[in-house]
Amino acid sequence: MDIFLFFAAFALIALISNLSGSVAKQRLKVANATLSQAGHRLTHYELAYLAGGPRRAINTALAVLATAGAVRVSRGAQVSPVHGATISSDPLEQAVLDAVAMRPGHRAAQVRKLLETSPALLALEARLRGHGLLMPEGAQGVARRRLEALRLAAWGAMGFEIALVVLALAGVAGKDFVFAGALLFGGFAVVMGFSGHYKEKRRLRNLVTGEGRRVLESARQYHPRGRGDTSTPALAVAMPVALYGLTELDDRDLCDGLSAGDPHSDCGGSCGSHSDSGSSTFGDGGSGGGDFGGSSSDGGGGSSGSSCGGGGGGSSCGSSS
Repeated sequence: MDIFLFFAAFALIALISNLSGSVAKQRLKVANATLSQAGHRLTHYELAYLAGGPRRAINTALAVLATAGAVRVSRGAQVSPVHGATISSDPLEQAVLDAVAMRPGHRAAQVRKLLETSPALLALEARLRGHGLLMPEGAQGVARRRLEALRLAAWGAMGFEIALVVLALAGVAGKDFVFAGALLFGGFAVVMGFSGHYKEKRRLRNLVTGEGRRVLESARQYHPRGRGDTSTPALAVAMPVALYGLTELDDRDLCDGLSAGDPHSDCGGSCGSHSDSGSSTFGDGGSGGGDFGGSSSDGGGGSSGSSCGGGGGGSSCGSSS
């Protein structure tokens, strides 16, 4: 009996290891698929979406508008429109202005909530998908099904471990030294299953393709942290915030105000510390999964995009595959 349980525990480890590897293989297969080999000229809002998703894109627009004087962020972290502010030619900036005008006095977190289904934001996402920089809808369906199988296997290992204890207490098992090995392997299978499920689930939330990561890395090489382009006020604010988060703002009060009420705050009360938490679902951080890093590719600088009160700015990044 004990030797059977020992081999059953070992089989559970093999099953969980195989499922975890299968999820990772399928995830990487989709993420690294080359959907386009064309060069890309992206605005800072498109780069912001790649770097930190919708939240980063809206934060960038809020920072640009606040710096340009189109909106005001009070000490109480309330965002209000400024009377007489000009209409922006950028759809996302105008969507932010409209949301602030509709609900003056809302905090930035509430403004972001209002803009979740904004046509301007959805159009920005659609453009990135069309360029092959974000994964198509449902692209990770196979990987998610395998992830669910991994979750079930982890719970199966937990049930097996409980059954071992029950059998030992009932005197049916535990009479041979190999039973200790069954307990050890069973516990290892539980830890391996749940930790693998957590890591792969987090990695599957990343929607940025391999090409998107290369473009993002290219932009970061062209616009390194702490060396912003000050040729226009908008570019001086937009590109650093887009690529690295609100911590790049020189105005700490603005940084804290825009981060207030956000559980994933970029600032954390310490602007300028470069401790950007970014977004676990897009292209920030180290290599792998939800914190993808990208391989380098060449990028150039250009102008496009934003115009509200502060001049235009953007980025021109070439993607090479």
